[in-house]
Amino acid sequence: MPGIVWWEIETADPAAFQRFHAELSGWQFEPAFAGTELGADYWIIKDGEVSVGGLQRAAGGAPPSAGVRLYIEVADLEGTLRRIESLGGRIERRRTELGGDDRWFATALDATGVSFGLWTASPPAGPAVS
Repeated sequence: MPGIVWWEIETADPAAFQRFHAELSGWQFEPAFAGTELGADYWIIKDGEVSVGGLQRAAGGAPPSAGVRLYIEVADLEGTLRRIESLGGRIERRRTELGGDDRWFATALDATGVSFGLWTASPPAGPAVS
């Protein structure tokens, strides 16, 4: 089975998606494919100098379609969840243990309604998190 070579996210509001994820993850967005059949509503998502995925405007302003959820590794899960809320996102699932002592995740919606996950190997700080 070949490895993953690309991932894309679709949203009805690419500008809001870009603002949210630039603040949260430091991603940059480079317009692409303006002179092609795809048109100008596509951006390459960059993490520093590395192209990590694509962003496209949902057809007809429709809400995002169901698809694969992207997980981002973070060191401070609760801090990242607070930051997501401060940027206009919503938490779907708070810290959830998967067993063992190094596997926790949470899921959230960005300001445009795109669902994404967070993964950490860092234990909760202080008393148990509810």
